[in-house]
Amino acid sequence: MGEANQEATPGTAGHARGAAFAALGILLLGAFAYSNSLRGAFVFDDVQQIRENAGIRSLSYYLPGGTGYHALPNRSFAYETFAVNYRLTGPGPAGFHAVNLAIHLANALLVFALVALLFRTPRLRGSALSAHSTAVAFGAGALFATHPLGTQAVTYVVQRFTSLATLFYLLAAVAYLLFRLEHPPSRPGKLRGAAAYAALLSAAVLAVRTKEISFTLPFALAVVEVLFLPREGWRRFVPIAPVAALAALVPWSLPRIGKPVGEILSSGGQLARIQATVGRLDYLRTEVGVVAEYLRLLALPAGQNVDPDVPICRSFFDPRFLLPLAFLSALALLAGTLWVRTEERGGRRPLDPAFRLVAFGVAWFFLTVLPESSLIPIPDVMNEHRAYLPSVGVFVAAAAAVGVLFLRVAPQAVGRATVLASLLGALALASATLRRNVVWSSEIALWADAAEKSPAKFRPQFNLGTALVQEGHFGPAAVPLRRAAEIDPASFEAHAQLGAVLVRLGRAGEAEAELREALRLAPDDPESLINLGLLLARQGRREEARPLFRRFLEVAPSSYADARRVAAANAGEGPALPRPPAP
Repeated sequence: MGEANQEATPGTAGHARGAAFAALGILLLGAFAYSNSLRGAFVFDDVQQIRENAGIRSLSYYLPGGTGYHALPNRSFAYETFAVNYRLTGPGPAGFHAVNLAIHLANALLVFALVALLFRTPRLRGSALSAHSTAVAFGAGALFATHPLGTQAVTYVVQRFTSLATLFYLLAAVAYLLFRLEHPPSRPGKLRGAAAYAALLSAAVLAVRTKEISFTLPFALAVVEVLFLPREGWRRFVPIAPVAALAALVPWSLPRIGKPVGEILSSGGQLARIQATVGRLDYLRTEVGVVAEYLRLLALPAGQNVDPDVPICRSFFDPRFLLPLAFLSALALLAGTLWVRTEERGGRRPLDPAFRLVAFGVAWFFLTVLPESSLIPIPDVMNEHRAYLPSVGVFVAAAAAVGVLFLRVAPQAVGRATVLASLLGALALASATLRRNVVWSSEIALWADAAEKSPAKFRPQFNLGTALVQEGHFGPAAVPLRRAAEIDPASFEAHAQLGAVLVRLGRAGEAEAELREALRLAPDDPESLINLGLLLARQGRREEARPLFRRFLEVAPSSYADARRVAAANAGEGPALPRPPAP
């Protein structure tokens, strides 16, 4: 007897046991892949958004009516979770990492549930693969749980914005399927259907108050409706209307915040200058290549980089636009063809309905990548966390494709073969994720990796130098800081930081040149004023130093209390100079 006849059907005790074991396997694989993430430090935007953010020390700051809520309503719930995290686990990074990992594991289980529920829809019930739905769902969930491209949305604490929005997005999709399977428009509702619909609306509310990517949620539900549920006229879209109304809160809120939309959609970090202003069409052309690169990284996760150096595409005839456009168009055409070929038309034998999962995965990917990769320029044209929600579609399509393949080549062992292939793939990905998490373990490791991969980009060099300075490694810091100043000579920060480091290293002549250049670019920079004043005074050039000390006292904020005392002591004749402050 073939395996398809032996496998437990949905609703049986055997099927429930299989689903439970599959879910446990996904949890174990995901926990293994991210087991070393709990030791990571706060890095990059984590410093500003979490460690130094006084707002998260108050549970009411980001609630409706609070100052934080009015500043960023579309992300208020994510910030509120940071506040709860701070209250329960303290200011250290380990507790924040633990919550991020829990969110990611929940997302992986929701991917599993989404695929399992799709196989219960009328369109997929008749698929030859439906008897192996647990195996396919396991494959999608396991790949999602372990893929290293997810590290930026999981290990990078502040990108809880993305992972938490994905949680509510997936929860809404799962709740919608539960509702529709319990409550078709053609028959009265049931209590379970009502509960599922309440969960759908609750998840939608939280999604649109977590991150702007949730704007596409009603469109994703419409794709599910069209691809997998019966045609029952326009009434079938009525339950999606309230979700669409909630999603409209996202664009409605953006102009009221009073910041450029692209800045709001970015992670918010301004640790270094962003040098280029990108027009809408230039951004769109560039994003075509970026979206193709996301797919490449999902297929072959090599060369990951927190700060990739992506050239701006300024012509519709540029091969960097045309080649990715041809590839993405072919992918979209494939999805459309699979959708059409699974329909019964003109007496032609349709493809197995499971091919609709492949079409669905492609549609999901394109739909969910649009908010950050279309016409709204975002300062950083590429970030790996932007592929986190879209990757769900890729993993669903991949797991379905593997299952369909084994229907052809191993029809007597489809379930076992699918699980084994998925398990081997997930273990390989988990190994890569463990290695990638090492890069996220500290500022120095993160920016050393980025500086090596983006040698011509300012921010990785500057941030690496800054991280080395903070750890007291002044000699090594001079190299990337000098490189940063060469890449962007107009950056006073690079010259100021390099000058301060050269002071520490005793290279007075070089330090003076860098500090004077910093003051030429930013005459009121307090750091450069105090450091150059002290350098000149130590050389006996007190007359040159006094105007710098006086100007420092005029412009330095009160937070520079120690430096202000030093400057005041040296603005006149004064006693001997104290030791200069650290850069």
